[in-house]
Amino acid sequence: MATGVAAAMAEAGLTHGGFYAHFEHKQALLEDAIGVAFDEAEWFLLDGSLAELSGDAWLLAATRRYLSVNHRDAPERGCALPTLSPEVAREGEGPARVLAERVERMIVRFAERLGGPDARARAVAALACWVGGLVLARSVTDPARVEEVLAA
Repeated sequence: MATGVAAAMAEAGLTHGGFYAHFEHKQALLEDAIGVAFDEAEWFLLDGSLAELSGDAWLLAATRRYLSVNHRDAPERGCALPTLSPEVAREGEGPARVLAERVERMIVRFAERLGGPDARARAVAALACWVGGLVLARSVTDPARVEEVLAA
C-alpha cells in the first residue's frame, strides 16, 4: 500500500501519532481491514438475505449478487479480493497470511452451503470465477460489454 501513515491520518483528520495508539504498524491496520472486509463479504454472500438458501439456489443467488452492475460500480464497498489481492502480496507476511486465512474460511463456508461430494471444488471455482469476472467487468467501459461479462 503506497499510502503512508501520515497521509492516511491527515485524510482522516487525525494526527500521525494517533495511529500508533491503535496499531503497532501499518501492516496491522491492513490485517484488521482485511478481516472487516471479509466479514462484510460473508454477510453479503452468506448471512444476510441469503442465509436461508443452500445448494444451487444459494449459488445462483450469490452469483447474481456478486456479479451485478452495482457491485461492479462500487469497488470501495465491494469485495476486497479484486482490489486488495495484488497489494497485499507486496505488504509482507502478516497481511498475506490473514488474506489467505480469510480466503480459506470463505471457501469452507461456501462449500458447507453448497453441500455434496464436490462442494469444495465448486466453492473454489465459484470464488475464482466471481473475482475474475468482477476484475474483467471493471476493466470494460462499454455498458453492453459489462453486461456480457457479468452474465457470462
